[in-house]
Amino acid sequence: MQFSIKLLLLLVLFTGSFYAQQKTVLKLSDSKNSLKSSNGVLSEQKSDLAAEYKKNYQLKTRKTVTSYFGAGYSFMIFTNSYMSSAFPILDTRNGTFLTNINLFFGFSIAKAVTLEFSPTILFTSNNKQVDYALTPPKVISGTSNNYAHTRVNGIIALPLAINVRFFPLYKQKTFARLFFIGGGAGAVWVREENDVSYNNTPSTLYYGDQEQNGITTSQWAPLFRIISGFTGTGGQFGFGGELSYNFIPLKQDKSQPFATRFAKDMNSVDVTLRFYFSL
Repeated sequence: MQFSIKLLLLLVLFTGSFYAQQKTVLKLSDSKNSLKSSNGVLSEQKSDLAAEYKKNYQLKTRKTVTSYFGAGYSFMIFTNSYMSSAFPILDTRNGTFLTNINLFFGFSIAKAVTLEFSPTILFTSNNKQVDYALTPPKVISGTSNNYAHTRVNGIIALPLAINVRFFPLYKQKTFARLFFIGGGAGAVWVREENDVSYNNTPSTLYYGDQEQNGITTSQWAPLFRIISGFTGTGGQFGFGGELSYNFIPLKQDKSQPFATRFAKDMNSVDVTLRFYFSL
């Protein structure tokens, strides 16, 4: 009897121990499955984050092109004697300037190259006397006049150009990285208006000379330029300076008393101060 009770107790203890071990194994298995599940979720999240980062990074690399706009003022010196005589950079007698205002819009097409569109307006007016030997002479009311003398000279020009700038030292960490060289091409519309007196003396005006007021001439001409200088610092706002030489051939007609008809070109040296804003 006692042996049967002892045997029963041993059987109960063995069964309880086996059940406890099985429960522990099940818990460990569940824990491992839970960890695997968590690792899977983390892996998926990492994959999603990597994909999102790659996506954003690609978008940013596509936005590396920068753009800018601004305005500049040029001090312009004509190299042709007819043009510089009729339209000096400063007429000291009446304080008039040869005004040259340019606008520009540009953007980077490579790390060291920018492409720029630049319209300009050039204008001035003065009361200088400029003398022209007409070929052939001007005939007015049956009288042949060999010379014309302007009493008022006015010009307006609208150059339109596309410029390319190259920054050869863009990898430098110093101010030298802002140095550029380049060139441009385009077209210019030029209009000149004068008040003129005609006679047969080379350089003298007389009361009673034949006169014509408000006579005009205009033409289109090609434009080519070479440029060099320093651009701004690369922030939201900047300034820079440049030196350029413009090639503008003109159509000559020495029967008309205009600087833009007697001159073979209106080439010029421009010293420009520019202000710009980054977009």
